[in-house]
Amino acid sequence: MKIIIGIVSQRFKKVFSTNKIALLLFSTIFLFSGCSWQQYFVISNETLSDITIEYSIPIPSDGFGIFNTSPILYKLNSSGSMDWDNQLSIIDNDTSLFAVKIVLPPKSAVVIGELSNDNYETHNQKFINGRIFNLEKIILNKNGNFTEITPENFDIFFKKTSGNIEYTIK
Repeated sequence: MKIIIGIVSQRFKKVFSTNKIALLLFSTIFLFSGCSWQQYFVISNETLSDITIEYSIPIPSDGFGIFNTSPILYKLNSSGSMDWDNQLSIIDNDTSLFAVKIVLPPKSAVVIGELSNDNYETHNQKFINGRIFNLEKIILNKNGNFTEITPENFDIFFKKTSGNIEYTIK
C-alpha cells in the first residue's frame, strides 16, 4: 500500500510541476503577443486610373514620426481591401531625403505610415511612445485634378476603416 501511495504521489508532483511550467509558458507568450497592434495610414486607389502621390515629412527633432519615406504598395482584392499577400514594386521618383513621389496604380493601396500600440483620433492628439504626427503635406494628382492634404485638413480625408486610417479615392 505504501508503494502505491508513493508512486501516485510522485506522479502527482510530476504532473503538477509540468502544468506549472505550461501555465508559465502560456502566460509569457500571451503577455508578449497580446499587447501589440498597428494602425496603418493608407491611400487606396479604387479607380481605373493612375494617381500621382507626393508627400513630404520633416524629421522630428524628438520622438518618432508616424509617416515615413518608405511606402509599401499592395494590390486591392475584389472587395476593395488590401491584399497583404500581394505586395507590388514601387518607385520613388523624388530623390530628396524627406519627400516621396510615387504613382499609385489602379486597384492598389499604399501604406505611408503606421502607429504602434495607440489609437489614432486626430492629427493633433498626444500620442504615446513618443510618436509625432510628422506629415507636412500630401498632394494627389488624379487626371490633372489636384488635392492637397495638410495636417489641418487631414481628418476630413482620412477615416478609420477596419483597423487602418485610410483615404479611399473612388
